[in-house]
Amino acid sequence: MSIKFYSLIFASLFFFACADESPTSIVQENISEKEEQQKEEDCRYGTSRYSDSWCCTNYGYQCNTAKSSSSSYYNYYYSSSSKKYSSSSYTYYYYSSSSKKASSSSAAYYLTKSKNMKLTLTYFKQVTPDWDNVLGLGNYADADPNISFDIEFIDTYGIKTTKKTDVMLKKQDTGLWSGRVDYTTTVPVNTETIRIYPKITDADVLASDDYSSKYWYITYDVGYIKNNNVQYQSDYENKNCIIEWEWYLY
Repeated sequence: MSIKFYSLIFASLFFFACADESPTSIVQENISEKEEQQKEEDCRYGTSRYSDSWCCTNYGYQCNTAKSSSSSYYNYYYSSSSKKYSSSSYTYYYYSSSSKKASSSSAAYYLTKSKNMKLTLTYFKQVTPDWDNVLGLGNYADADPNISFDIEFIDTYGIKTTKKTDVMLKKQDTGLWSGRVDYTTTVPVNTETIRIYPKITDADVLASDDYSSKYWYITYDVGYIKNNNVQYQSDYENKNCIIEWEWYLY
């Protein structure tokens, strides 16, 4: 056979070997990386749509002006890169306590005794206009937010205990709110995973519109979390609003 024929075969094999990763997946990865880089840049230069405490928790920027100066800010670092998979209804994010690396070998990844959990809603901001759809005037302060949470505790046997908070924030024509609204519950013994699902509806006279992101924010290895060590989280995948909360065990 001629040299040209062999060269053609080699080129074809090389092409198919490189085609395992589709152009679509490459583009999606690039877009995701650019979005993540943009979030970090916005936090660095103080132009983020998220609060200072969120930027401090996730990227280490704006910590001097963050709402809390607690030294525990860096004990638990959460990143969207820990996303595992999504279903047709919900998307799940998995987080593991970074303190696991520094914990002693005798520590358990699950709770060896029941504890209390205090969850505090701290922040809401409307980021898309005209929630009431009145004339489309670009109103960023017409939300009537009703915010609550579903919390699931999953133990080492896969047994699930579900708690639902009451409505923790109920406002009218509110585009921005910050404060502290607390909810306290008991975390069962043997719990290894905590899942938090933020819910928000825009209250209307006839029917309420659901503005929830449908994302579960999940923390693994909760046995490694020390008492009173605050975990700062945000519903940062919500495209309509920003919801921030914090929680700790004791």
